[in-house]
Amino acid sequence: MARAFTSWNKNEPYSRSATIAYYALFSLPSLLIIVVTIAGYFLGSRTTVQDRITSEISRFIGGDTANAVEGMISSAWLSEDSTFAIIFGVGMLLFGATGVFVQLKLAMNNIWNVAEKRNNFWGLLLDRAISFGMILVVGLLLLVSLVISALLNLIKDSIQLSAPHITGAVLSIANFIISFLVITSLFMAIFKILPDIKIKWRTTFWGASLTTILFLIGYYLISFYFGTSDPTSVYGGASSVVLILLWVYYACMIMFYGAEFTVQYALVKNEKIEMGKNGEPAIYQEMEKLEKKKVQIKEEKRIIDKLKSNLGISKKNKNEN
Repeated sequence: MARAFTSWNKNEPYSRSATIAYYALFSLPSLLIIVVTIAGYFLGSRTTVQDRITSEISRFIGGDTANAVEGMISSAWLSEDSTFAIIFGVGMLLFGATGVFVQLKLAMNNIWNVAEKRNNFWGLLLDRAISFGMILVVGLLLLVSLVISALLNLIKDSIQLSAPHITGAVLSIANFIISFLVITSLFMAIFKILPDIKIKWRTTFWGASLTTILFLIGYYLISFYFGTSDPTSVYGGASSVVLILLWVYYACMIMFYGAEFTVQYALVKNEKIEMGKNGEPAIYQEMEKLEKKKVQIKEEKRIIDKLKSNLGISKKNKNEN
């Protein structure tokens, strides 16, 4: 864990987390709309999914922020006035929602010291497709979480009839286990799918589990802080935006540490890690940049020498006159 922390600290987690938090703020409406649509399609009700998301956000960072997010979702639903508006709107939704995952991919590649091969337009499309795949994973996990929660509510009624005194404890433990499994699965998917490497699922498990534990600890601490203080007294009307940025910032730093832990775990266990089709060691591109820099320096030196030569001729001509 100490090595993971040292490596984490060297990879500029603070600035990268701030960048992704900024992207997430603008991607959030599009991302939530797509996730709500996917989960709502299977459940038959977008309202149920939207209410669940609002409820979870309210538990995490307060009711005012949850209301702000709900307003984002409601105001960003696509208009059905024309086919062109729908197509254009879907395109903008996909582009906006995938932006945050593209930034996450860059961060994960940096942690693994790999780089994406320089590609053309099709490479850009591939990045967006992978990012959209991550959105589908988020929607699937949300759907699973909602279905399990519905089953727990049914079980709750049975427990209340037979042993009402243990209902609260059983449900609390069950909710914690479900949250742990769902969040761990999400982090495993991020560590497995986003970077341009080939890594086994089992290798990502321990890093994802540690990330989930730290994530849940942060969740309880931040929930306690928001429950005992009034953020609006400090940030005023901008409190909802600030709290979203703060939470994403914290989540990213924890996620980056989990990824660094996964790297160190793979090294210690001698796990086989291969480059993906679209990846290469980052050192290759660094060497290419150095070669270009050398050529640039030689060209600049040639220009300077030529200027000096011309200047010398000018001085000579002036003295002769």
